[in-house]
Amino acid sequence: MVIWKDALYVAGIPEKKQKRIIRAITKRRPVRDVYLVTAPSNENNCLEYMKANQILQPYYRKRDVEVYGMAGSEEAAQELTAAMLCDTYLATGEFHVVPHLEQKNSKAGDGI
Repeated sequence: MVIWKDALYVAGIPEKKQKRIIRAITKRRPVRDVYLVTAPSNENNCLEYMKANQILQPYYRKRDVEVYGMAGSEEAAQELTAAMLCDTYLATGEFHVVPHLEQKNSKAGDGI
């Protein structure tokens, strides 16, 4: 299942297309030129990015994929991931990105 975080980082995708892309990915339909920034599958990593169509593979049907960011190209995904790392480091002084993003999402979900 795809879990979209409230404080979603987006780069290189127009606002008009964002909701349509999110719906398509949630319904596991293929999309063009979209990359997702997700929580890492390996605990030694900070974040991962992948083509959105990769979650159509059988491996991901049995796993939850937490999406923290969405980008319109691989270069935009790299820059977005770097920006997320920098934001986390500036806020916490560490590179524990997922706990920082979870805290940020809990605040976004509370309407703060």
